[in-house]
Amino acid sequence: MTRQQKLAATPHRIPGNDAAIAAGPADAETNYPALDMRPCWRAYSDWQEIEGVTLKPGVYYHGMKLGKADEPPELLDKWICSPMWVTAVTRNREDGGYGRLLEMLSPSTGRIKRWAMPMAMLAGDGNEVRAELLSEGVTFDLRNRGGITDYIINQHPKLTMRAASVTGWHDDAFVLPDGVIGADDIWFQASGRTASYAVAGTFEGWGTLAALAAGNPMLMFAMSAAFAGPLLHPLNIDGGGAHLFGDSSSGKTTALTASISAWGGTQFKRTWRATANGLEGAGAMHSDTLLALDEIGEIDPRSLYESAYALINGVGKTRANRSGEARQAARWRAFLLSTGELTVGARMAAGGIEAKAGQAVRILDVPVSGKHGIFDDLHGRASGGVLSDEVRNLAANHYGHAGPRFIKHLVAKLRGGLRLSDSLDWIIKRFPEGSDQERRAARTFALCALAGELSASWAVTPWEKDTPTAAALHAFNLWRGQRGASGSNSEHAAILRAVADFIDRHGDSRFSNIEGSADAVRDRAGYWKKDSERRLYLFTSGGLREATKGYDFHRALKAIDDAGALAGKSKKEDAKPTNTPEGKKRLYHIDPLQLDGVS
Repeated sequence: MTRQQKLAATPHRIPGNDAAIAAGPADAETNYPALDMRPCWRAYSDWQEIEGVTLKPGVYYHGMKLGKADEPPELLDKWICSPMWVTAVTRNREDGGYGRLLEMLSPSTGRIKRWAMPMAMLAGDGNEVRAELLSEGVTFDLRNRGGITDYIINQHPKLTMRAASVTGWHDDAFVLPDGVIGADDIWFQASGRTASYAVAGTFEGWGTLAALAAGNPMLMFAMSAAFAGPLLHPLNIDGGGAHLFGDSSSGKTTALTASISAWGGTQFKRTWRATANGLEGAGAMHSDTLLALDEIGEIDPRSLYESAYALINGVGKTRANRSGEARQAARWRAFLLSTGELTVGARMAAGGIEAKAGQAVRILDVPVSGKHGIFDDLHGRASGGVLSDEVRNLAANHYGHAGPRFIKHLVAKLRGGLRLSDSLDWIIKRFPEGSDQERRAARTFALCALAGELSASWAVTPWEKDTPTAAALHAFNLWRGQRGASGSNSEHAAILRAVADFIDRHGDSRFSNIEGSADAVRDRAGYWKKDSERRLYLFTSGGLREATKGYDFHRALKAIDDAGALAGKSKKEDAKPTNTPEGKKRLYHIDPLQLDGVS
């Protein structure tokens, strides 16, 4: 057999059942090329031997060099990189975002790995692509760095697949970075792997961890929240989340660690600070699953305000292209589970920023208050610390099984006619009635309850029926309790706190006695006067608008009036004509003692 004869290369095989791309392109040429087939590329998964010459596995550029006079051409076989196949063209729904689905052999396991590479990464010198391939275990000839990108760009596979730039639902299929559940013509496409959806240990080992949530409602609530993200899209819910807060030794991070183990290891957890710097990447990689954020105290208040708002709304920044036209903003659906020693509002307030009511009821502050920190039932362990260590160890060794298993059941059940909205409504009815904001919050807690109940009914978790709902009700009551016994509207409460804080900061510097002289006060916000044993603060319109900055002024006045803090008003007017050293002015008479009643 001569080297010019065709030599069959051993085709590679991929574990799994997605036959559409199971062994590279169905029409891929795997024979050693004869002279009339050159120049060309070939990829071989095994060693090849041709006329005593051995070729190691990998991608080769097969060329030729013309001989002199009557001499035959010389065949050239140039090794480019370790085994890699370009198996499909990828593009998005809008016929843009083109890419290539690459398959490569893992050097350690021998199994096939896949990456949908955006073609835009080849626009420069190709270093970005080569760096990512190196991190995936691909090796190449450093003396011919351009060979690997030449190979990729010159492949034209017949198979075309949809490219997904975010995880989660795409029609009725669910996309994860390493696979798709419910379809074989779509793949996740990104410039690299930035979220650790990973698998280790066994599902049974993870079940041992989940069993420890029995009798521990806050742990069960946190683990139920891990499955809430996949329910957002089918229920037409944009996003939401819960923030567990308490002392540093309360076990809130343990609960977060247990929750993320449904999807991956400790690398799956992010910090608030890192997420603020990579907001859109975080949203894209965690859409419809779980975005777990630790240590709210590490992010500055302004970044927290902007990040929390954007993550919940699920829309990235709009940017312009080179022609000045607006590019389509990135979109995602996120369910957040966060931890910290402070509430979200308290962390924002540390920077003088008031959390909006919409944020307060979409990222719900839940205090950690079990008998033993996060735990109520120690399951026979000596202390909460011992049980916490066990939970962490189990989560570090068994992870990544429950989330995809939950998705497989969900995809099948939805295709079979499951009506999630009916189930959610039934659970919501078990929550106590309250204000509009409490009803919105109850929906988020009920969403987590539904996720936990479904996980139990599908044997993803070993929990008894109704225990996830009881855990969510427990968390709801803790949330409502920390808002204040009155259950007042959180926006109204925030407005009253803003006015009270303004008086605390400026009561002596920007207000003066209305019965005193007309001495100038810098940046005057109003006056004060004695009324029996209390001091009233008489705000100018500008002063009160400044104190309630960020809120609709008429709603702010209503909040102050509803609290009984607007003194001396008439039936028709909130401001009262008042004699001042400078003449008569219309002023808002505020009783600060009434502001303190809702805090």
